Amino acid sequence: MRFRHLLSLIAVVVPLSLALQGNARADDLGTLTPGKLVAGVDANNKPYSYIDNGKMTGFDVELLRAVAAKLGLSAEFRAQDFSGLLPSVANQQIDLAAGSISITKERLKMVDFSEGYLTGLLSVATLPDSTITSDPSSVKGKRIGVVQGTIEDTYSDSYLPGAQIVRFPNLNAGFLAMRSKFIDGYFVDKTLVEGLQGKYPQMNIADKLDISAVNLPAGFPVHKGNARLEAALNRTIGELVADGTWLKLYLQFHPGYSKPASLPPYAMKTDN
Repeated sequence: MRFRHLLSLIAVVVPLSLALQGNARADDLGTLTPGKLVAGVDANNKPYSYIDNGKMTGFDVELLRAVAAKLGLSAEFRAQDFSGLLPSVANQQIDLAAGSISITKERLKMVDFSEGYLTGLLSVATLPDSTITSDPSSVKGKRIGVVQGTIEDTYSDSYLPGAQIVRFPNLNAGFLAMRSKFIDGYFVDKTLVEGLQGKYPQMNIADKLDISAVNLPAGFPVHKGNARLEAALNRTIGELVADGTWLKLYLQFHPGYSKPASLPPYAMKTDN
């Protein structure tokens, strides 16, 4: 009887221990739900994250799908305004956020970031009759729109001295304000300007003032202290750069762009 009792205990304990080991393995990546990577995105942020034919896509979205596949995770994307992305990561409502989110010292107080995976240019979009030029002083006294919480918002005082900054919750809201001439210009990522130019060619949207953002590479923000997920992202993005996936996606979502002079990872300069 004792032997049978011992066998029954083993029969219970062994599957339980295997289940616990399985859960431990699933939790090793630091995601909120084992087996799933939940990313917050702005759904109107082409070419980084947007809806096309009812499906979420974009450079950041497809890069994360590739990351999730390598990690053996399913990928889920939750749409929200850009200004809510970092708070959602900090409050552990999502695993990470995506959409060309630049790494800055101020943001690092709230969240941690993966290594930089993208750099680019900022630009002031205008209607064709605007008096704004390539000279930053031409924005003095002008009403310039920014998306709340972006680096354009954070650094508008230094990039566009003397401008009257008007904040919007998302890209589309600012675009509508520019179209109705409520604002004189729209300070956003240059690739977003090109997306608007392609979508609304009849408006002849101009990008007269370009500003380098090479010092502020984009990374994926994760909850502060989530070293497991951060390490998994860094390792996997490195693999996707090495096997050519990153470059393929970059050229797919940046048509007309040449191959970047250097490939990720990109580092934030310490003076930002």
